[in-house]
Amino acid sequence: MLTSLTIRHIALIDELELQFAPGMTTLTGETGAGKSILIDAIGLIQGERANTQLIRAGCDEAEVIGVFSFTPRGPVAEFLHEQALDDDDELIIRRTLNREGRGKIWINGRPAPAATLKTLSRLLIDVHGQHHNQKLLEKRYQRELLDSFAGHTPDTQALGQMARELRKLENQREEIRQAQKNREDRRALLAFQLEEIDHIAPEADEFNLRHQQLTRLSRQDEWHGVIATQLERLFDGDQNLHDQLGQAQHALSRLLALDETLAPLIDALETAQIHINDTAESLRDRLDAEDNDPGLLDHVHIRLDQLHQLARKHRIPPEQLDDHIATLRIEAATLDDHVALGATLNERITVLSDTFDALARKISTQRHAAAKILADSVTRTIRQLGMPHGQIDIAVTPIEANDPEHDRRVEPRGEQGNDDISFLISANRGQPPQPLDQIASGGELARVSLAFKTLTAAFDPVETFIFDEVDTGIGGAIAEIVGRHLRELGQTRQVFCVTHLPQVAAQGQHQIQVQKHHLETGTITTIVPLNAQARIEEIARMMGGIEISAQTRALAQEMIQRDHGQKATPRE
Repeated sequence: MLTSLTIRHIALIDELELQFAPGMTTLTGETGAGKSILIDAIGLIQGERANTQLIRAGCDEAEVIGVFSFTPRGPVAEFLHEQALDDDDELIIRRTLNREGRGKIWINGRPAPAATLKTLSRLLIDVHGQHHNQKLLEKRYQRELLDSFAGHTPDTQALGQMARELRKLENQREEIRQAQKNREDRRALLAFQLEEIDHIAPEADEFNLRHQQLTRLSRQDEWHGVIATQLERLFDGDQNLHDQLGQAQHALSRLLALDETLAPLIDALETAQIHINDTAESLRDRLDAEDNDPGLLDHVHIRLDQLHQLARKHRIPPEQLDDHIATLRIEAATLDDHVALGATLNERITVLSDTFDALARKISTQRHAAAKILADSVTRTIRQLGMPHGQIDIAVTPIEANDPEHDRRVEPRGEQGNDDISFLISANRGQPPQPLDQIASGGELARVSLAFKTLTAAFDPVETFIFDEVDTGIGGAIAEIVGRHLRELGQTRQVFCVTHLPQVAAQGQHQIQVQKHHLETGTITTIVPLNAQARIEEIARMMGGIEISAQTRALAQEMIQRDHGQKATPRE
């Protein structure tokens, strides 16, 4: 509930602070006095788009502060807690504007974006004006009104969550199906690639080994000549190193009797001779083992060419063939890992679909029952509002969608269930009901909209309703009936009503007057709460006449007293 409103430098308002009470409050004043300014100011704390033209002339900034009370553990409290904006049981919204368009928003003293304020405001205030009547023509709004009246909003919220989860799971399943097709294509490619690899049969590190072999074979003659020459020098030739070491060892051995210190040197010569002998044996083995096949070089060239071609096909360097082939074999072995995931998704979708369908059927049944009750109630109300032959019907019909895969029609499982909601009206006797947007005039639409709003407001979590000149185009007894409906709504909700009709204004428990004053420094608008005597004067003014007579004042007083002493006609 809106408990106070502070406005500074908005349009013709310089500065004011208003305190509000529960029940129905009427806002009255001369045409052009500035009643719309108050609605614009409230729009700012609802998150409406900021208009710098609202800033009062001569001022650089403007400010609106709204203070609300709310029900603990209710929707507002839950939202504030989720956004970490909760602060006791009071809500303070502050919004500033400046000429540069860089306004700011605070919720309970914390900066907040306009989107957050807009979401919060939907839980706080519902503004119902002439342009809001057009919302009644929207299918979505019609469904929301019926669901609100039926009282199954928690069920529709659960249904929406299930529908979103179903879409997510079905998208995942489709991705897996698509991936399965891609895997089949990939499997075929891998089979071809691995068959080709197996035909070539690369050995471990073959490219590097063949490359080394090619280098050696291309210098085969040089290699053979060097080894043969060194073998000749070390062991096989005349005056070879092995024999010379033996001769030196023998010569030094004859001197041992004269010099015993020569013994280690003689041993070293013997060891060197042994090493030369071993080296010569190894060189001889290499020469004997060397394959002198004249076709070996061609074979190596062919193998290297095959490995190069294989690497080019896979767009990798030949040195990486071993790792790449290992990766391909691992991928081929794990292509079917997602089959189990697909089966699990199918099971989850089946279970969730069954749960969704059961809840959708329950909601559909409730909608059919509520549609009859609400349509009858609205029909009675619009007949009281000057449409004596008006008839409202609410059609609840199933929605079906195509299932081309199985050539059939199926329920689409939308977020709001499987029902199409349509409000129909017959304004005149003998005329069949047709959709509102096809035949309802502006005046008829306004009355139907008001009837729906007052009948469904009790089921709306919003605690503050603002009716902005919804009584335009009516008068007399009909205006009084409109006022009674609004006053009755004010028994459970806080209601503000901007009106030019004394029959409506008299119904309010409270009344505030918008006044325009022309001063030497400029024009200002003030908003004044009216006491009992001031209310009589304002109602008398609204009743008309250049001069307010004693008779007019008496009639105004009688109207206020009668309306507050008489209970509103109960809704059937």
